[in-house]
Amino acid sequence: MASSPSFERINYGLRPAKHIERKMMVEAFRRLEPVASLKSYRYVGFGSPYFPDFSLIHRSLGISTMVSIERELSSERRMCFNRPFKCISIEMGEAGEVLSRLEWNHRSIVWLDYDKPLDIPKIADVKAVASSAPSGSLIIVSVNGDPGQLSGRLERQRNALGSMFPFGVVDDDALGGWGTALLFRRVLDDQIRLALDDRNAGLASALQLHYKQFFNFHYQDGVRMLTVGGILFDESARSHVGACGLDDLGFTRDSEEAYLIKAPNLTLREVRHLDRQLPCGSPGDISADFLPEGDVASYFETYRYYPHFADVDA
Repeated sequence: MASSPSFERINYGLRPAKHIERKMMVEAFRRLEPVASLKSYRYVGFGSPYFPDFSLIHRSLGISTMVSIERELSSERRMCFNRPFKCISIEMGEAGEVLSRLEWNHRSIVWLDYDKPLDIPKIADVKAVASSAPSGSLIIVSVNGDPGQLSGRLERQRNALGSMFPFGVVDDDALGGWGTALLFRRVLDDQIRLALDDRNAGLASALQLHYKQFFNFHYQDGVRMLTVGGILFDESARSHVGACGLDDLGFTRDSEEAYLIKAPNLTLREVRHLDRQLPCGSPGDISADFLPEGDVASYFETYRYYPHFADVDA
């Protein structure tokens, strides 16, 4: 029996670490103006019935060309009913199928936000974007990076990734903790660059596309998750990419070293107590000796993006 769609089991708008990640990425997107006007971008993602990223991106950035890829054909009416803005086009089908029929004459922010581990079909989706998206586009991928049970880890990933499984990973222990997420980042980075090598073959150097990673998030709202991605750019856009100042954001990463998002469990009163002391120089400047030091430090890092959920009777 097929399992139910993940959106029926998880409300994607109510995961605190994911909420923080989403707001961090929108702050980074806001800095793309030196490359091109944000309103000229198209956003492509997976809305599910909740559309949290679509709502945030449209409201925060004014992007009004939006495509939501929805694979659950039986849920088309539900997706259309829950679409928060008329500028969102609902495209039904598997991601690879929809991506292949999109026109790629827009600079695009593409967030392939999967909830399952990396495998060959997902890599094919990523390579399809890297092979087609124009200069100035961003490609971002989220996958389940949880290692699962110890026995058979290595074999499971070799089967899932096939010939794309990298050399140097030789035992189950290496994939424990965040090891599986590190493996997936390495594979995605390699495959994006290989897709660009194929795309650039025979092109003049000024027309060739390059990839710069900006995002490498680890977070855990249950299972371990990885989000990795960056920008595609040609030589004429190189200086504009540098002018965005994305490297200055405290959460961006251009290597295998990840930014770990931790969302501490705090009461509303505790949040207000901490907020009254922020911003400040360091977590040590905050007076909250009744809270674990780790929670205070995590909140210090993420308070501008920390979610505030409420029960509202309409």
